[in-house]
Amino acid sequence: MRIYTVHELQGAPLDGAGIVLVKEGFSFPAFVFSWAWLLWHRLWIALGLWIGLIAVISFFVERLAGAEAAALCSLALQLLLGFEANDIRRWTMERKGYRLAGIVGGSSLEEAERNFFANWGRPLDIAPEPPAAKAVWPRRAPAAEKPSGDGDRVFGLFPKAGG
Repeated sequence: MRIYTVHELQGAPLDGAGIVLVKEGFSFPAFVFSWAWLLWHRLWIALGLWIGLIAVISFFVERLAGAEAAALCSLALQLLLGFEANDIRRWTMERKGYRLAGIVGGSSLEEAERNFFANWGRPLDIAPEPPAAKAVWPRRAPAAEKPSGDGDRVFGLFPKAGG
């Protein structure tokens, strides 16, 4: 069973659109695809810090201890990102105005969402029906009600209204 933290955006509608679930624990995609994972989740500050940290540490470790040590150091940093990636994501969401709404468990993300919304004590914000659309142009009077006279002449390409 996986554990997820549930984050809610302040001021979002109550229909669940502002709810995000973030998995607890190690993030394998962040470990393997570090900068691409940061881009995918739009963690811009973390991406800038990550690129700077990797560049600086790789440069100094390669100069001091060689290429093998730089590769091991890079692997260690990737592993660190894998362990801390979801916490970085939570920190960024908190900065954007999300608040912690709860903790939920499930064997998959979908099951965790179902479990959360089944126990969610808030009413759903249902939008009211939109008002009936009004005609933009007034309808022409049918041919039987049309006054006789110059109105029978045709100007343009169509001999009748609507035809």
